[in-house]
Amino acid sequence: MVKPALYSRDAILDTVVRAVHERGHAATLGDVTAILGAPSGSIYHRFGSRKELFVAAWIRSVRRFQATFAEVADVEDPVGAIVATGLLVPRYCRAEPGEARMLTLYRHAHLMADPPAGLETELAGLNDAVRAHLVGLAKRRYGRVAERELALVALAARDTPYGMVRGLIGGEIPDWMDEPIAAAIRAVALLEVR
Repeated sequence: MVKPALYSRDAILDTVVRAVHERGHAATLGDVTAILGAPSGSIYHRFGSRKELFVAAWIRSVRRFQATFAEVADVEDPVGAIVATGLLVPRYCRAEPGEARMLTLYRHAHLMADPPAGLETELAGLNDAVRAHLVGLAKRRYGRVAERELALVALAARDTPYGMVRGLIGGEIPDWMDEPIAAAIRAVALLEVR
């Protein structure tokens, strides 16, 4: 009879998020095992390497953030939808500081260049939901989707809010920051394509 695993996949990934929240990019497998109270064998039973473990936690964090797009699906005004999408960034970072810090661990392009074994498929389509959301916003805002329109929407809804909270991720992000973040997003979203 197979002995049941003492630690679920989610419990292990939750612990990785906690370790990264506490230690940032310096988090190690030793930190994870210490927090979890488990031997490294319990982790290697499910994950083949430290990289696979940490990337799996990162992928889960990406998906959890992407799930927040549903919160802005009903915003009718195109510029308002771009602002609402951008405000998901500080709000998610505030509500989920550990998950937000986890998101800073890797860049998708770097992982795609050398993906951990077994995670290639998950990584390949990981940003499809973001792209689809940005394409939809660009089409609503400008009536078409070309390189410039998509770049402006990405700058407004993704890059601007992230740039404004980047130095605070993992710590306190005051509520008052939403007002200047929204103003900056709106200013970019109102730009016309020439």
